[in-house]
Amino acid sequence: MTSAYIKGLRAEVAVVAAEAQAQRADHERAAAQAVRDRLVPLEQRLARLLKNIPDEIQQQGVSLSTLQRSLRGRWRGCAHSGEIGLALRRLGHRRERRWQGEASAFRALWYPPG
Repeated sequence: MTSAYIKGLRAEVAVVAAEAQAQRADHERAAAQAVRDRLVPLEQRLARLLKNIPDEIQQQGVSLSTLQRSLRGRWRGCAHSGEIGLALRRLGHRRERRWQGEASAFRALWYPPG
């Protein structure tokens, strides 16, 4: 009876260890992919991101901060807003600045070419 209990525990430990190993492997693959993505030029990453945003939303304008949160920087955190702006201009996008309403809220949105 005791040996059956021990065999059951060992089997359970083996299953838990296999799951932990699979999680570590997934985490390592994700980290390696993040490093590879950071090495791709920002302009290409931005073009890939813009392809995933529906045209209707792009026609309404996209804020720089939204794009910045979606793109990772090369070394830390998010991509630099100045670099994103330059990449958007290279891709043909234009920026429109507007003061809106009585609250005088400033808003700058980026629109696709054409």
